[in-house]
Amino acid sequence: MNARPDKTSFDAQNERFLKILSAYLNFYETVVSLEDLKKVAGAGVSEERAFSLLLAEALGVDAYGADRAFYENYFVPSIKKLEVADYYADEYYETIKFTGAKSGAAELKYMECKPCQGFVRDDFEYLPDGRVLPKIGFFTEVYRYPAALADGREWMTLLPNEINSQKEFVGAAFGKVLTYGLGLGYYVFRSALKKSVSSVTVVDLDKNVIKLFEENILPQFPPEARAKVKIVNADALKFGKTLKNGDFDYVYADIWHDAGDGVPLYLKLKENEKYMPTAKYGYWIEKTMKNYLP
Repeated sequence: MNARPDKTSFDAQNERFLKILSAYLNFYETVVSLEDLKKVAGAGVSEERAFSLLLAEALGVDAYGADRAFYENYFVPSIKKLEVADYYADEYYETIKFTGAKSGAAELKYMECKPCQGFVRDDFEYLPDGRVLPKIGFFTEVYRYPAALADGREWMTLLPNEINSQKEFVGAAFGKVLTYGLGLGYYVFRSALKKSVSSVTVVDLDKNVIKLFEENILPQFPPEARAKVKIVNADALKFGKTLKNGDFDYVYADIWHDAGDGVPLYLKLKENEKYMPTAKYGYWIEKTMKNYLP
């Protein structure tokens, strides 16, 4: 099991940056405006630099004074401008269309991310010097993305983090694939398209999510990919205890919302690897969860 990184001289600064970003993402994600970004960038700096300067100022970080080193070490490498076109070109986006379908309290629809609205763009990065970098992204135009809502609140989305953080696990999938967590079917779609994947079995506990997927998303899969997919309505932890060597070649788990609820589930799923030790395993945002392991 991957252990938490060793303590370093950057621990206090790592913790400070995480607290700052947590407050920003939870309460102030629209604090940087496109108008202000254009003004600062017009003075001769990149839009990424302009965004980081505006964000630092809004969050009480003195980028040109006492906090200059902190700003340069964390804000600058963490923040990146992303291009909407890169995500619209993803094969899932081009193939799967949402029409506002509902099942119980669950609903599939498109949502919008505003220009300069910050978001997590990928898993944590651990630098050789001991810095822990959450990765923050922003667009300079409206980004329209698929989402599943529960009782009117976003539960599952396809923001850039979902795509960027799953690339590694899509690439690793082969043979008979088992995935815990259906979500919007992004991982199922991308892995089922691979010639090296013979089948994709999805385990999910939520019947409404399964119904929406089976009736509205799965029928849009290309026929060769759709034929590989099998869905099981079950609890992931209990299902894992029924497995034996040879049942699956690759297992991918994504049944948590974030690291906060993910760590205990991650640890329990890791224990289930003993039932199928020859399989390969992947866990969504594992690098981020490493920072919170006991």
